[in-house]
Formats: sequence, structure tokens, C-alpha cells
Amino acid sequence: MAPSDATVAVALPRSFSSRRARERMTGYLYLVPVAIALGGTIVVPILKAMHMSLFNYVLIKPQEYGFVGLGNYTRLLRDETFWLTLWNSFVWVFGSVSLQFLGGFAAALLLHQSFRGRAFVRTVTLLPWIVPGVVVALVWEWLYQPNYGVINDVLLRAGVLRDRVAWLSDPGLAMPAVIATNVWRGVPFFAIMLLAGLQAIPEDLYEAARVDGAPVTRRFWHITLPLLRPIIIVATATRVIWTFNYADLIFVMTGGGPANATQITSTYTLLMAYANLDFGYAATLSVVLLVIMLVFTVLYLRVTRGIESVT
Repeated sequence: MAPSDATVAVALPRSFSSRRARERMTGYLYLVPVAIALGGTIVVPILKAMHMSLFNYVLIKPQEYGFVGLGNYTRLLRDETFWLTLWNSFVWVFGSVSLQFLGGFAAALLLHQSFRGRAFVRTVTLLPWIVPGVVVALVWEWLYQPNYGVINDVLLRAGVLRDRVAWLSDPGLAMPAVIATNVWRGVPFFAIMLLAGLQAIPEDLYEAARVDGAPVTRRFWHITLPLLRPIIIVATATRVIWTFNYADLIFVMTGGGPANATQITSTYTLLMAYANLDFGYAATLSVVLLVIMLVFTVLYLRVTRGIESVT
């Protein structure tokens, strides 16, 4: 009897057109429009700003246009107004975000309770956030008006003030006034974010804590805060970046005055670009703002990673 022929299985090379490769290529193709959009709206403007920052680019002085290298950055280091605006930016961001967070947290805790008309109150709470920033600035500029503003009128009738106060013309009051306006507008953001987090916390945890005899304060510190911590980190970081670059309120209400008391780096950049037409120096300021925000984002990601792992 003749021995049967042995069949040897040979592994065929994997074809590029296999199902997994096709799925991977399809995923990459879906990302192409996003990459083009991000490249056209973010990467290209950033590179253009970096390029412009290396030139003396003043529209009203075209004869002085030329490459200056790091000259604009050297000018920035010697610019006392820039350092003042940078300090004002930190005051603006810290004052706004911290008070927005506290007000938003209190509002979220109240809106999480059961009461009649809760849906209506939640809707009304969103109104300051829905109104455009320019409209908010114009309304509050009218409220702060020293002669016919509502704030002065109410405080005078209540006996809190004896004389009318020029809130936006006093260097000592202008920054607190615009911060108060920004707080009023930003509280709903934290309120809605934190309210969503509160609604995601299982009620069983609170019930078990009540059975164990834990008071309200301990339930807040050991259940509510730890479970809200990731949302707090994300919401706070997002609001910090947003507020640092937010120039609408100050630009409309005070224009950076009086005497640069409310001038932040964002409004200073707009002033250099569209008032002085110094686009080279304005580009330098925008690049510095970008670096500051990148440093903050890196630190934020590190802190977030650590807190989320602990949580």
C-alpha cells in the first residue's frame, strides 16, 4: 500500500486588504476631515502668529517692516504694562473662577433638593450663561452707571451709600466690579456641571451613611466631595482657560481702564493689534499666552491623572 501524500499547511501572507486593515484605514479616513479642520483653524494660525512675532509688523509704519528675531520678546520683557496685565490676568482668573465655583456649588446643592418648581428654577439658573457676553457687559455697564445706574440707586435708598460711586471709573473698584459681573455670568456653568455630578451619585451611599449615624458634614466630606472631584477638576480647569482668554466683558465695560486697572493680557493683545495696529507685538503676546496655557494644561493633566486614579 502506497503511503499517502502528506499535506503541509503553509501560512499565507496577510493581505493588506484584510478586514482589520480595512477597518483601520476607514477609521483614519474618518479622521482626515477633523485633522484638516483643526490644522486650518488652530495649527496654521498658531504657526502664523509665531512667524509674525519675529517681525516688526506695524501697519501704519510699513517702511519699518522687517525681521527682528527675538526683538519683540525682548521688548515684552521690558514692557511694564505687560507685567501689569499679567498680574491683572491672574487676579481676574482667580477671583472669577473661585467665586464662580463657590456660587455654582451652592446653587447645585440647592437645585439638587426636591421642591415645587424645581424645573423652572433650573431653567432660570441657565439664563446668565445663555445671554451673549457682549450683552451681559452692556447691561452691567448700565447697572454700574454712577448717575442713573440701578446699583447706586438701590444702595442709596438702602442707606449703604451716601454718595454715588463711579464703579467702573475708580481704579480700586473697577476690577472687583468686572469680576462680579463675570461671576454672575459664570455661576450657572459650575451649577449645571456639579448638579449633573450630584445626580450621578448613588443614593444608596447616603442611605448607608445615615444608617451608620454619619452627620451631614461627614456625608459631604466623605461621599459628595470625593465623587465630585473629577468633575470639579475638569470644570475648574476648563473655566480657568476660558476666563484667561476671555476679553469681551472687560473690553466692552472698561476697555482695560481706568489707568490699566482692568487691563488683562487678552485685552492688551487686542489693543496692540486693533488700536495700535502693531501686529508683530500682538502676535508675541498671543504666543506668550499660548505658552502659559500649555504649561497650565500640562500641570492640569498631571493633577487630573493622579486624582482620577485615587478616586
